[in-house]
Amino acid sequence: MNDTNALRRQVVLADLLLDRQRLLRALSLELRTPSSPGCHCALVVLHVGRGQRTATRQPAISDADLLATTAFRIGSRIRRRDIIGRVSDQQIAILLRDLGSRDAAVQITRRFIRAGESPVACGDGLLYPIVSAGITHLPQVPVWPATLLEHTAEVADQAIRESASRFLVTEAPAAPTESVNPPDEAGNEHHWRNAIGRALSGSEFRLHYQPQIDMRTHRLTGLEALIRWQRDDELIMPGEFIPAAERCDVIGPIGDWTLNEACRQLDQWNTNGDEYPRVAVNLSAQQMRVQTLDTVRYALKHHRVPPDKLEIEITESTLISHLDEATTLMNELVAMGVRLSLDDFGTGYSSFVRLKRWPFGTVKIDYQFVAGVLLGGYDTELIRAIIAIARKLEIETVAEGVETSAQRDALASLGCHAWQGYHCTRPLPPGHIETFIRDWHGRL
Repeated sequence: MNDTNALRRQVVLADLLLDRQRLLRALSLELRTPSSPGCHCALVVLHVGRGQRTATRQPAISDADLLATTAFRIGSRIRRRDIIGRVSDQQIAILLRDLGSRDAAVQITRRFIRAGESPVACGDGLLYPIVSAGITHLPQVPVWPATLLEHTAEVADQAIRESASRFLVTEAPAAPTESVNPPDEAGNEHHWRNAIGRALSGSEFRLHYQPQIDMRTHRLTGLEALIRWQRDDELIMPGEFIPAAERCDVIGPIGDWTLNEACRQLDQWNTNGDEYPRVAVNLSAQQMRVQTLDTVRYALKHHRVPPDKLEIEITESTLISHLDEATTLMNELVAMGVRLSLDDFGTGYSSFVRLKRWPFGTVKIDYQFVAGVLLGGYDTELIRAIIAIARKLEIETVAEGVETSAQRDALASLGCHAWQGYHCTRPLPPGHIETFIRDWHGRL
């Protein structure tokens, strides 16, 4: 395998794919938590097989490496609330949470298949993977997580033989209530509440930073702070523990820690004499209250950070569910000099009226649409409309999940201001991001 694919596999194994046990643990928690009205969840299993190849020599890529390359491409397209894990050497699973409709699972899966079937360098030619998918809507009745996973995996294999579109949608297998025992300790709220409390007191959380790059000048315009949980030798990704923290009502302390840690890091960079751009921090639904202003004020004052160095990202779904307090909170933050960013725009709640009504300085274009920007269809036209409206309102646009130079160039031609994604780098810890920034600016 070439160096690029080797790096991708390293990233996948270290940062992206849950192992089977952790995947089942996340499924167990999801199955025990009632869904909000109007929200749907689905489990998708993708089978990655070998298709046509142009190489004259035998393929120099194993099933595990092919799966890792595919997972890398797909993993950068999943939302923060979703999780991705490894089922076998030829299968990965994605848990899609809080979908606006059952049809959304199909649309997202189509994008996964397109991404997974991009050619892979192999020997002296290319290998064209064949990806099939099974989609199971999570049930409202009890079912074993392992049974749900195995059922969906079988449907993914069945789709290869029976579906021209290479995916099949199914319901979860029925299971009587008495046949399903309570989940193990790792799947319940008490376990997560205690574990997260220990992580906060034991300094187990870390922030990694992903650069945002100006389309025109190619200079760094910002950094997005993304939380990680380093427990002993295990790196736990936010898709696994953030939904658990939300369900256990401990997401607020995690959000407060993130704000303080991002400001502490900015202060350290400033003390070292380094000039860094603003840092963006995500605000959770539990933090959408006026009291959060005190947390922001304290973090800025205690760490001597100018307000314009901090950006607060708010998702559309969070905004909609906390309209009254959100309006007061956002206006006060902007009055303090903090920049606001609307995250995940275009994923189901979008209204261009909000861009005019509320004081956002940035709109982030969701990865799902960035993934389709080269296809020239709905995704491209939606991106074009977002950028056009944002420009009229003097709001900057940042595209998430950019994986290729072709995507970056297409977004630039549409007028997008900045971009972030694995084409630049994965999120990096402070020491590594410092090295990256020096090297990046050294090449300009």
